[in-house]
Amino acid sequence: MTTPNREIELKFLLDAAAAQAVLAALPPGETVVKDLVAIYYDTADHALSRAGFGLRVRRSAGKRVQTLKSALGEDGGRDEWDWPVTTDEPDLALLATTPAPVSPDTVLTPQFTVRSRRTIRLVQEGGGAIELVIDDAEVSAGNRRDAFLELELELMSGDPADLARLAERLSRVATLTPSSVTKAERGFALLR
Repeated sequence: MTTPNREIELKFLLDAAAAQAVLAALPPGETVVKDLVAIYYDTADHALSRAGFGLRVRRSAGKRVQTLKSALGEDGGRDEWDWPVTTDEPDLALLATTPAPVSPDTVLTPQFTVRSRRTIRLVQEGGGAIELVIDDAEVSAGNRRDAFLELELELMSGDPADLARLAERLSRVATLTPSSVTKAERGFALLR
């Protein structure tokens, strides 16, 4: 079986003023801004979602990455498998070595799309490195839309306590509303 990466992150909802306050409170560093388009896939009966998986193909700057994510684990993290791909269509063969419930004859269809303007900054906190991401995003499913602004703090290295310390420090300069809702969950909520 393909070994996944373990993603450990904290997620918060915020407004535009809070996003600016968060960025202003960070030490100087390189900030990268990217436009992303992610198409989420599942079977007609949402077998992947029901099994606790999300599958997307994300496009940015002419490159595409297929990502499979598991549900949140007891440690607050989730498994993530990433593969570079050349089209917006998922490659089922890549999923064969994961625990996702797919077979070669599984039919996957687009379910919804997430478009976002992503602001990224790498932050050192304690002994850890944390990727700070602010997504100004919109999920669309048919004619339904859900726009939101979210802050993600993802542990790149170090102790998970470093995430809590950074979140505490940022909460002193901006209102951060904790959120455990993933972009995939937002999309499936729109479908319902």
